[in-house]
Amino acid sequence: MAVQFTRIDLTAYPVDEGRRGQLHQGFCQSGPLDPYAFMLANALCGQQSGTAIEFIGALECEFQHPALISITGAAAEITLDGQLQLPWQSLRVERGQRLVVQPARLGSKHYLAIAGGFDFPTATGSACLVRREKQGGLHGDGTPLQVGDIIRSLPPGNGAIPGELPVWLMPDYQEAVNIGLVHGYQHQWLSSLQWQRLYSSEYTLTPQVDRMGYRLTGTAISLPEQALYSEAIALGAMQIPPDGQPIVMMADRQTLGGYPKAGTVARCDLNHFAQCIPGDKITFYQLDADEARARWLLKLSAIKRWLSH
Repeated sequence: MAVQFTRIDLTAYPVDEGRRGQLHQGFCQSGPLDPYAFMLANALCGQQSGTAIEFIGALECEFQHPALISITGAAAEITLDGQLQLPWQSLRVERGQRLVVQPARLGSKHYLAIAGGFDFPTATGSACLVRREKQGGLHGDGTPLQVGDIIRSLPPGNGAIPGELPVWLMPDYQEAVNIGLVHGYQHQWLSSLQWQRLYSSEYTLTPQVDRMGYRLTGTAISLPEQALYSEAIALGAMQIPPDGQPIVMMADRQTLGGYPKAGTVARCDLNHFAQCIPGDKITFYQLDADEARARWLLKLSAIKRWLSH
């Protein structure tokens, strides 16, 4: 089975669950920006994991063989041969049919999955594309997908096809979000006044966003001038650089960093944060690590219950 891309407005990357056990070698973890949408895209194709296409901007492709696919992510107009389709569902396509996905907001992230997964070469244990490392992609050199590329898929498995995602599992992506923050490595560097400023202020996502990190602008956070050795950076870590404007590190973040880290975006809220685009308003609230973990496990449990019915 194969898919040919006939339109890519901005970017289209192959992603899987990311690399494991490679940070000490200097390779970033990578993986999907919105892990929740990625996970459900694969679930709707009857598989626990697989390689999907993460894209920003409009995408158009033609199927050269019958297939089962799904499209997840923020709001978008989806058509198959001009006929409107719903997101967050299993969708059967025939040979020669043309799929068009037009996002409602430029900059939002979407996922195209196919039963069996797309067949991309792997590097350091992952099919993820990382441009600065020049790894991944159709040619294994970190080049994003291009118009005219033909992507083959692997044979589908025997997993049950759930059909359509129930409403209670669909994320409600908003232009203004309140994000849980788990206190980080240097949380004690922030005085009570600085924490009050952080949690009572509204931040705006700047145009300086990519798969490596999201820069925010708003009330500056002042920290004492202290020397800090570079150390490992977790997914969602909020760094505070000298100008006091937070930077949240995302999937393609570097492995080490020397800025103080106030906290980490909770995994249960990461998908909502990842779907923000420049100009969106963001506030933060304190979330205990155990509570953050419990909320994420509840999300996973809800998906498991749905799939078992």
